[in-house]
Amino acid sequence: MSYVVGIDTGGTYTDAVLLDTEIQGADCIKRKAKAITTHEQLEIGIRNSIVSLGLSKSDISKIEKVVLSTTLATNATVEGKIGRIGLLMIGGVPVGKLATNECIAVEGKVNIKGRIIRDIDKEEVKRAVKKLLPRVESFAVSGQASVRNPILEQRVKAVIKSICDLPVVCGHELVSELGYLERTNTAVVNAGLLPIIDNFVKAIKTILDEQKIGAPVFVVKGDGTIAKIDAIRNTPIDTVLSGPAASIIGAINLTGIKNAVVADMGGTTTDIGIVRNKRVELSKDGAVVGDWQIRIRSAQLYTYGLGGDSAVKIDDGKIEIGPERLLPSCRGGKHNVTPTDVLHYTGEFVAWDRVNAVEAIREQAALAETTTDEYVEQVRDAIVDKIYNNLKRFRRIKFPISAIGAPAESWYRIAQKKYNFNLVVPEHYEVANAVGAATSGVSVEIEAVIRLGEDRGGYLVHAVNERFEFDELEDALQKGVDVTKEYAVRLIREQNLEISYIRYECRNMYLDDDRIMYKELIVKEDGTVISEEDSDYGKYLETQIKVLVGGKIFANA
Repeated sequence: MSYVVGIDTGGTYTDAVLLDTEIQGADCIKRKAKAITTHEQLEIGIRNSIVSLGLSKSDISKIEKVVLSTTLATNATVEGKIGRIGLLMIGGVPVGKLATNECIAVEGKVNIKGRIIRDIDKEEVKRAVKKLLPRVESFAVSGQASVRNPILEQRVKAVIKSICDLPVVCGHELVSELGYLERTNTAVVNAGLLPIIDNFVKAIKTILDEQKIGAPVFVVKGDGTIAKIDAIRNTPIDTVLSGPAASIIGAINLTGIKNAVVADMGGTTTDIGIVRNKRVELSKDGAVVGDWQIRIRSAQLYTYGLGGDSAVKIDDGKIEIGPERLLPSCRGGKHNVTPTDVLHYTGEFVAWDRVNAVEAIREQAALAETTTDEYVEQVRDAIVDKIYNNLKRFRRIKFPISAIGAPAESWYRIAQKKYNFNLVVPEHYEVANAVGAATSGVSVEIEAVIRLGEDRGGYLVHAVNERFEFDELEDALQKGVDVTKEYAVRLIREQNLEISYIRYECRNMYLDDDRIMYKELIVKEDGTVISEEDSDYGKYLETQIKVLVGGKIFANA
């Protein structure tokens, strides 16, 4: 028998669960606990949630891993509390707003085919670094078309490393698609999160040492997969939106259903995502976090301002719900009314001070010049109307609604009675986020692209860290798969994990009478590409390569 501890830091609560890895579904939960999230120091709430599990020495000896989902990176980005970043741009300045004011453009250019048009001037780079150095905590490097050939970014990074010991992040290390502005801001935000996540990692390790938990620690990424906590130190931006992703995974595992619209109602917001064939539907464009469009693998989410702690106010005679978050009166807020206070008034959910909640609602009802009971009914209607109006955008999908999160069971049941939609509220819905963290899998996905060479001569492989040239497409295909597989496997190995699976997706793109056509290519288990005659498909445009590698813990980890 082995256990996993899953921990989720939400806007209101930090949840912890102890799961038995040999049991499927809701019965896997051996224990669960909640603690108030301590926003200024998340580790305090995490410590309290672990302590509340009441783990024995026997329990601790059976823990295989600890998995966290955290709002830290998301909140720091939204609130603009990332570190001071120096940005070096190669080949021009992106069009649009940059995520740092400490930026300098240096000479250098590669074209869209990845050929070096102008090399960097190392002395110019050194001068730029020394100018920025007194004002920054980390560096980001981004160059035009660097995903076609990252060599100039790598050379600038080497110059920075020769001058100082500050962390350096390159755009090509995080993003494989074109889009200079988005790639640049992704690198900048990631660099700004490095000192924040480093302090968090140190604090988590201290907490687990205190609790005598020696199991490996993982963090949920925005796409619902997990990575070793030390790997996240280099790419903290991967954890943006990790909380909602964990919630969706939790709903999948607790309900067992293949397809669902998952609504996670927290303290401040409701996040809605889609599950198709038991897989999280991912965003094609990354994620918008605060003011920035960042290119990361993340769940496709729709978020709106409604949670258990949303402010209930009267504005111009109308009841307004959210998006502001308040401390409920039942938990010590002064004269605040929230959805949680309403449930305390009606008796549908009572966990704290009902007297304070009733008093706050009476005060607000008097301002509305109505009776308290009538006012509560109006507020209830406003809340469930907001729930249903936001669910209506998913009505064409025709999947059941799976509601999770602490306030979800009460409010979605009330909404269902009024609007009669297909609703699934799983057992342990209130800790689904932590369950998702505990049950997420380790995997990486790496991409490469092959395109025609300049003047349509030969083929260019644009891989993560290098560009290759070949005369024959067959050779380019094999190289593309090999280097992509090698890089993905290395990322898993660096986390002290063994490979659990390798999957390949490879397809050619053609233009045929103004239509885009695709041909799927067969890749054998050992990575060998089977090439076939393709002259009937039209004009060759490119080959898209994707390698997915899963990892699992070594028996002695």
